[in-house]
Amino acid sequence: MSEGKVRTASYVEERAQGACVGDFVLLKKFLAEKNKPIWIPLQLLDALLRGYGQVAFANNPLSGLLIVIALGATAPKILAFSAATGFLGLLLSMLMKDSQHVIENGLTVLNPLLIGALSCGLVPNFYGEFDAFSYLLILIGTIISVYLTRSLGTDKFPCTVWPFNLVELILLFVFTTQNSFVESLKIESIISLWRMRNYVRTRDATCTLYSRCFEDNATSDARTGDASFIAENVTDVNVDWGMVFRGMVVSSSQLFSVDNVVAGAVIYLAVLIYSPTTAGFSFAGLELGAPHNEVFTGLWGFNCFLTGTALGGNLFVINVQTVAATLVAIVYTLVLQYVLRIIFGKIGLPFLTLPFLISTSLFLKLRSASSSAVFPKPLQSSYPEKQRHDYLINRKRILQENVDDSEMDSALP
Repeated sequence: MSEGKVRTASYVEERAQGACVGDFVLLKKFLAEKNKPIWIPLQLLDALLRGYGQVAFANNPLSGLLIVIALGATAPKILAFSAATGFLGLLLSMLMKDSQHVIENGLTVLNPLLIGALSCGLVPNFYGEFDAFSYLLILIGTIISVYLTRSLGTDKFPCTVWPFNLVELILLFVFTTQNSFVESLKIESIISLWRMRNYVRTRDATCTLYSRCFEDNATSDARTGDASFIAENVTDVNVDWGMVFRGMVVSSSQLFSVDNVVAGAVIYLAVLIYSPTTAGFSFAGLELGAPHNEVFTGLWGFNCFLTGTALGGNLFVINVQTVAATLVAIVYTLVLQYVLRIIFGKIGLPFLTLPFLISTSLFLKLRSASSSAVFPKPLQSSYPEKQRHDYLINRKRILQENVDDSEMDSALP
């Protein structure tokens, strides 16, 4: 039986709770039967849209389409960058003859797409206006991410967005050092000229400034009292829970470096269409990642959002133990984010999704393919509800086989 027929048969078996929810089995089955070149553009579009959905662990082209519409309405430039790099990554993976399963599920689009989206939002802050040099580096980074996606991805350990983080951090570091070098040359020339012409004037102005400071300190009892009053009441500030909720919604749009409530709400809806279970765990991640100073812009929530969506039924089969492990992983992600925020702040770089990656990679070691595993691994990659259904059916079958074997052994003389 050919590979296409095998995939078609598996898609028929996958059809369960709905044709358009979950992995959108109906469209998968339809495209699996089409081998003529005329259907290639639709297959590429399906993979590209699934890549957008995969950013939020929603392997559904409808989810991806909602995200594309949200980005087009709120951040068209980011949409253009992400579409260009994502499509380039898709073409390169096809030229490299990557696994058909990986390509058609949008996994080869994911990392290149993120490089385009985040570079569009971050490069102007670290480097300045886009030029030929910045475009060239983004192109090189996109190509490298495709190779890293293939080299890091294994059946036992999904690479998720490790390639994106490894490439994007290097790109931002290069942009930062390049910009700092140019700016330092300009500043040094300006300072040297300024010192030559204004040495005396600067010395006099400094003396005058110090004398005024001493006079102010000698007669500023009222100001000192105001400062002590502020210090005593700094912890009595009321929390704006409306803004906290805004930050929870915006956390999902921060996956694409977009600070917009509408985009965040649409992305959350896209996850809900794919799987209510995944949406529930992502909201739990937002709840635990919310109450901090940077909550209003969603910067403290998107890593916890990703941890919840990844471990909450996608990379684990849902049971009591995996639910508890997912909640612990979300808390650990929050702690990692606090630590990495300080470390990366020293060098002036963003921590991106490293807290999510480190936490998820460590907790994935709990998985086991055994039928009696405490933290079971999905038998086949799909949406959470189907993965749990398949696991329970397989476990029931194994138990029945064990019972039949024991009955046969007891019947023997």
